[in-house]
Amino acid sequence: MPRIFAIVMCVWGCAGLAAAAARPNLDDLMRLLARRRHGEVTYVEKDYLAVLERPLTSSGVLIYDAPDHLEKRTLSPKAESVVLDHGEVTLQRGRRTVHLDLGSYPQVAPYVDAVRATMAGDRAALEQVFQVSFAGNLQHWRLGLVPRDEKTARSVRRISIEGAEGNVRSVEIDEANGDRSVMTLGAAPPAVAPASVPASAPKGSPGR
Repeated sequence: MPRIFAIVMCVWGCAGLAAAAARPNLDDLMRLLARRRHGEVTYVEKDYLAVLERPLTSSGVLIYDAPDHLEKRTLSPKAESVVLDHGEVTLQRGRRTVHLDLGSYPQVAPYVDAVRATMAGDRAALEQVFQVSFAGNLQHWRLGLVPRDEKTARSVRRISIEGAEGNVRSVEIDEANGDRSVMTLGAAPPAVAPASVPASAPKGSPGR
């Protein structure tokens, strides 16, 4: 009887080790995300502020090109764009354009790093700035990002990113003051059909 019990426990333990080995982990997710070199999706963002009864809502298009080009094109309620390229941020609203060095704004960098490094599948960059936790499976995963820097943690409590396989579906930012924002990513924007060229009038037809 003890021998049978030992065999059963061994089989159970080996099965558990096999299941653990087959279970997807953070590295699996990062490799999957890193395969995508370009992405363009619609988004809806809601900002929940303690001073307002209703969230502020904006929508537009988010564009990513590996390894570090990220563009947030807001279409509603007002057209504006934020472009990150090689550490430089370009803000455009109407006819006004402003260029900023991301390194000069440490309070903004964690938000950008969280999205950019996740989309790039760059685990090293994520773990340099955040304590990273992974939950779920590759069909439905969730990353929890907690700032390592104490100064950053005074403004950003946690960033949660959810997705399915190689697609990011939502980014939620919880700030230390109780405010939070939720960005939900959707499908790729519809392609714009080329303008049709009016057919020329047949020869000999009278003009108007």
